[in-house]
Amino acid sequence: MKIVLTGNSFPFGGGVAYGGERMIGYLAEGLINLGHEVFIFAQKGTSPPKGCADFIPVNTIGSLRDPYFPAVKEYTQKKGVSFDVYQCNYFGDRWDKDTINFCPAYIELVWNCWCHIGWQLQERPFNTVSYSKVLQQDFVARGMDTTMIHYGLPKSLYSFEKENDGYAVWIGKIEGGKFPEAAIKLAQAAGFKIIILGPPYNTGTFWKEVAPYIDDKNVFWVRGVDDAQKQKIMSRAAVFISSNNNTWKEHFGIVNIEALAMGVPIIGFNRINQDCAIKVDGIIEDGKHGFLLNYETSDNLQEILDIGVPLLQKIKNINRYDCREQFETFFTAELMSRRYDWFYNYVLEKRKVHTVTIPF
Repeated sequence: MKIVLTGNSFPFGGGVAYGGERMIGYLAEGLINLGHEVFIFAQKGTSPPKGCADFIPVNTIGSLRDPYFPAVKEYTQKKGVSFDVYQCNYFGDRWDKDTINFCPAYIELVWNCWCHIGWQLQERPFNTVSYSKVLQQDFVARGMDTTMIHYGLPKSLYSFEKENDGYAVWIGKIEGGKFPEAAIKLAQAAGFKIIILGPPYNTGTFWKEVAPYIDDKNVFWVRGVDDAQKQKIMSRAAVFISSNNNTWKEHFGIVNIEALAMGVPIIGFNRINQDCAIKVDGIIEDGKHGFLLNYETSDNLQEILDIGVPLLQKIKNINRYDCREQFETFFTAELMSRRYDWFYNYVLEKRKVHTVTIPF
């Protein structure tokens, strides 16, 4: 198949782009490995994967519609190329029905922010993909169907580390909903040193929830990390604390499968009656790949500590090989790409798909 992928950006380097952009890059690599011709339309500065049929830099962003479509259309006219699949990974703030007849299969990957604008939809969208069950549920609640295909990472991106150095790690954009302060206090209460990895995405959150605790003895901060640094620091952790507060329902959390890939067990925060993907999508099996910290409200930090400290103290009982196996079984880029390949063929046959369950 000749496949167009568009998006904000693909990785600018080894693991320094945000999660969704990285996933599009891994999908492109996987589709190329399956023998497809992949054409990439993305921002200037993007590092396209080896073997792509062509990379076309497009210097436009922020349109209410797909800002890449005019460039794709112009390309087909100039080059005389016709595409089988057009996958839009950037759609402004609404589904764009004007592009759906451009080629036999039109696909859109939807992001968690888009589920909040379902009320704007003029008609029922089709051929849309969500990346987790919990995100899919949120779309259904807003009157929109999607097909779910989990994110995945290349098997070779991170290597399994059977030994650890006894510390906890937290990684992510430092912002309020991710509640890094809870991870720090939980680690301290359980007697763990903790390394915080991530940029101060929200400076207020950083100065309030992280900076006061940094002492370079028990609480350390590394501003930002690439894949090599993650392998060096995260892989030697005894546990990854995946935290959130009442305002945040994690729709996947790529850092969770990064941890599993390196064999690192997870303490996964999950607010009762607001289940996040780590539970709904079975990213971890409670007691096998870590533990679910099910809490009523993040306003009661003592509740989180009372539940979480005993879980952290049991983390040494988790088999790190089981964590890597969980990653290899369910969350690889190869599997993600094969699922997309199946979905493309299904859409080529059916044309309009509201929801389909991928059979593997």
